[in-house]
Amino acid sequence: MVIVPKKFSVGFFDCDLYANLRISRLCEFFQETSLAHLRNQGFDYLSMINRDKFTLLISRIKLRISHLPLWGEDIFISTWLKGYNPEKVGWCDYDVRDSQENSIIQATSSWLLIDLKDGKAKPFSEGPYTFQLNPELSVLPEVIDLLEPEGMPKTVLVKDVRYSDIDLNNHVNNCRYSDWVLDAITPEELKERRIRSVQLNYMHQVEYNTKVALMRFPETRHHIVILGVNEEQPEQVHFQARIGFDKPFNQPPLLHC
Repeated sequence: MVIVPKKFSVGFFDCDLYANLRISRLCEFFQETSLAHLRNQGFDYLSMINRDKFTLLISRIKLRISHLPLWGEDIFISTWLKGYNPEKVGWCDYDVRDSQENSIIQATSSWLLIDLKDGKAKPFSEGPYTFQLNPELSVLPEVIDLLEPEGMPKTVLVKDVRYSDIDLNNHVNNCRYSDWVLDAITPEELKERRIRSVQLNYMHQVEYNTKVALMRFPETRHHIVILGVNEEQPEQVHFQARIGFDKPFNQPPLLHC
């Protein structure tokens, strides 16, 4: 099957205060590209949900960034399913290229096929779909480990989930987590050094009216690790995040909520 890149023009509202494409908006571009890829294979996502009672949920994603697009740039995103490992996990890659066809961002992600009748993940072989596979194409290894941060974390932010956070699966859309994570990092840190990698592990769905505490761990030389935990049930981790930078930073005092 021919993979047709989807074109996006980075607009004013896609950017942060430094005119860089927001990571959350990039993830939304990924979602739009995935939906287009499904349609090219004859699958309609709304029909999957409403008629078949199945949905696809992302469980982890890792990005490697050599250049974060700026306002006014055109980018072209390709995506494909490269295999199952294990059978309940589908591995999907993304390749982002600039207008000169240079690969500027690569990402790999794991997905689950959820049966909405019981809310459980099903092996793809037991679902009603046969998706096109491209096992010969890979931009990143299909390994995204759980994070095991060290040291004592501090609460830097608390998010109260509201209407604008929820998508049609009735929980927080995965793109929102990257906004939350970057909200827990100071603008000065983000201005001084460039983001080179992002990893997000989605552990437990976050529903409306949940309070999520963002716990920041002591920084390593190039990385910041943040966990999103349920404020009322701190043992429940909703997500893990690791942001990698191109150089170390003299970390300022953390703000407490």
